[in-house]
Amino acid sequence: MTHTWLLIIALAGSVIAVDRTPLRYIPFRCRSGISVSITFRCDGFAHCPDGSDEDGCVAATVLESPPEMVQVQVGEWMNLTCRGAGVPPPIVSWKMNGNELLDPVCDWVSEDGTGHLSCRMRLIDAGNYSCHLAHPLGRVDVTPVTVATVEGNACPKGEFLAGEDINKQCMKCFCSGVSELCHKAELYRWNYTMAMDDWKMGYATWDGRGAVETVKSIKNFASNRSLYYSLPYRFIEYQVKSYGGYLRIPLEADEPGEIPDVILMGYNRTIIYRKTPSNVIFNQTLQIKLHESSFTQQNGSSIDRPEFLTVLAYIDRLLIRMRPTNGHFEPSSKSIVMDSASDYQRGIGKATHVEQCRCPAGFRGTSCERCDFGYNRASVGPPMGLCMPWEWHRKRYVPKSTPPRTYHYV
Repeated sequence: MTHTWLLIIALAGSVIAVDRTPLRYIPFRCRSGISVSITFRCDGFAHCPDGSDEDGCVAATVLESPPEMVQVQVGEWMNLTCRGAGVPPPIVSWKMNGNELLDPVCDWVSEDGTGHLSCRMRLIDAGNYSCHLAHPLGRVDVTPVTVATVEGNACPKGEFLAGEDINKQCMKCFCSGVSELCHKAELYRWNYTMAMDDWKMGYATWDGRGAVETVKSIKNFASNRSLYYSLPYRFIEYQVKSYGGYLRIPLEADEPGEIPDVILMGYNRTIIYRKTPSNVIFNQTLQIKLHESSFTQQNGSSIDRPEFLTVLAYIDRLLIRMRPTNGHFEPSSKSIVMDSASDYQRGIGKATHVEQCRCPAGFRGTSCERCDFGYNRASVGPPMGLCMPWEWHRKRYVPKSTPPRTYHYV
């Protein structure tokens, strides 16, 4: 009786059992009785003693193609089906804009030559979806390619809706200058915290123009010179997710009215923050919003959002001015806190102004600020450059006389 109810429940819920066993573990039984891996089927080599694994092979053909056009609303599911035939049955795979589908919002399955793709669509998921049949006797690229459009964006093309509730506003996609498809990232605030006298903290001087010199010891550093904390890894490099958050710096107890200057350097740009009394909390903490309105050029002129995000995309230096105590410099024992964002909720709230971009091949990161594996940054195109494949760098920079075997790209 129990088994009968289980069968009824399974049929009522339309449960489809899919074999997820890797192909290398699925056996193919030869006529002689022994078994070999199904991956050996029709590969051009006889693995069965009687050669039966190479008998009856038929190349892949297309039985059903996905539609040419699909139009869905934001948040709705897009379902595509692609079906092929052959011996053995082809494996169906999907690509978006020529790239493999790696996004967790999509799910796909291939069974007996039939492939199904389901995606809960976002604004950045608009694009060209293609079906491909993989078969030992040759790959088949199915036509037509499905052009998917997503509706429901309250902002013009190239912008996304940022903020929450009544403070929502359309913001232009930054995307490192390589894409115009973005939406608000589903991320949560969290922060980096470190004591300012931590052993990892560095020290440096700045000449006011751009040159930074590392200071190894501050024990006998003259108090009439400017000295800065030089923040280490975690507070520098890739920090676009910090946009819209805060940088909190403790103030010296004996100088509650003095606020240190902050210097950000990245992509050959230097921007600075100058103290404002409105950012002091309880006369003990300096709170700086990581926003273009808080920083200026060295000459005092304002900066826009793309320029500020370009610096956050890869911070080379984050300098915080130190104040001498009793005639000499001593690092504070208090902590510095810098906001960032991640997928995990820690009770600080959502990151309402961080974008999520649909990046072209070679780029990755929420704002396409990183180069994908196999690509390196080249100083061409937009201010941050482009991510080009290693082969491009080799052809451009390595002399033709260099033997390939003696060249090693790092």
